Amino acid sequence: MRHSIPTRTLAFLAFIPAVLLAPPLVRAQKSASASAAPAMSLDSLIAGDKPWETTPDQLEAAVKPVRTQWLSSTKDSARYFGNYAIWNGAIPVKEAVVEFQNGKLFRVNLSIFNRGDSDSGSFASRVEFEKQLEAWKTAITARTGVQPVDLGKQSASAVKATGFSWSKAPTVYLLEFSYQKDAKATGVQFRPEFVRLRVSALPKQLGLGSAGATSGSAGQRVSKAALLANVTKDPSGDVFLKNVPMVDQGPKGYCAVATAERVFRYYGMPVDQHEMAQVANTGAGGGTNPDAMLKALTALQGRLHVHVRAISKWEYAEFTRMLTDYNREAKRNKKKEINITGMHTIDIGAIYGAMDPESLKESKTVKKKGDFDKFKREIAEKIDKGIPVMWGVELGLYPEAEIPQAHGGHMRLIIGYNNKTNEIIYSDSWGEKHAMKRMPSDNAFPMTTGLYFMEPFE
Repeated sequence: MRHSIPTRTLAFLAFIPAVLLAPPLVRAQKSASASAAPAMSLDSLIAGDKPWETTPDQLEAAVKPVRTQWLSSTKDSARYFGNYAIWNGAIPVKEAVVEFQNGKLFRVNLSIFNRGDSDSGSFASRVEFEKQLEAWKTAITARTGVQPVDLGKQSASAVKATGFSWSKAPTVYLLEFSYQKDAKATGVQFRPEFVRLRVSALPKQLGLGSAGATSGSAGQRVSKAALLANVTKDPSGDVFLKNVPMVDQGPKGYCAVATAERVFRYYGMPVDQHEMAQVANTGAGGGTNPDAMLKALTALQGRLHVHVRAISKWEYAEFTRMLTDYNREAKRNKKKEINITGMHTIDIGAIYGAMDPESLKESKTVKKKGDFDKFKREIAEKIDKGIPVMWGVELGLYPEAEIPQAHGGHMRLIIGYNNKTNEIIYSDSWGEKHAMKRMPSDNAFPMTTGLYFMEPFE
């Protein structure tokens, strides 16, 4: 996605080019024929008298012919995305993510509705939305044979989602939902955000647990000191973080909020990308303003017990200095210079697309060697403490194999480095095969539009 920004507003909209973090250029298209197709059943995810004794291999066999998309090579989480349902179609499922702990099924997360994947016209009013919620609650009550407990606003949720729970051994069901209320004074219209059903074993908590774990995949909050146990070093020079959960953002452009979810889950906080899409006001078609993202995360620091910091972020003054440095090298290399003088609108993607990659690399890593060294040093310092780094980039400058998005703004996660080979180790929120990749640092630095991190209070 290209982003056109009026020149006079560039200094004010500091983060924009990190850029509305763009959705993939090819998106799954909703069609009438697809929506009319019968939903495939996912009942087997939580079926039987002892569902929480299920192993990964048993679950994969039970759901066939539905394909299981494993999110890690260790098979500790899997994803199902498409037209699904449970309980004879009583509850639709857009996406299911299952988690395993110690080789046994731990939790099943069912996305019933979310603004990124669902038909935005599903609910024309709050009345329709609440009517459908009651139907889903009735279906869960009928299935469990027990009445729900009204949990009210959930403090562990990034958006304080409303929750209802049903407990029937050996299982507890937690239905959570959130929406934007009408606000005539400000012109804000009703907007449903998400409805999800989290299914877990009793008596294990669905919310935040005690400190002491090294990974938050099982719902335990992680202490800062415990993060050091995730730092892995091997003889090749690789220094990287293990236990970073994978999230597949799917066809929507949720790279920023999916990256945030991965960090929160790494720290043991059950915050998902649909909550973050609400607080950061991510568009239904994808794309997150990093400025709104940072402000949203900063506002949540106290509730979620994390510090949120920007190592570097896009600023207009720095952008113009970068263009000056680039033009000097481009001229020396007899390449086209970039001139934005007199432009009423600046297309950030087009500017990067017009640059000579080698001239940009030389201007950033050779002529600004101090900045380049600081970039590598900041990354190493965070990784050595067990802290992943959220990395805003502009894709398309340097070749990358088999990625769903070829150009535009994107956010990924830096999870390691290698000083011997001068590489960074990173991960994209596109599934298992994108879990651990590497890139020369002198390619990584020129394409960087921002670096951010979160760390636990204690």
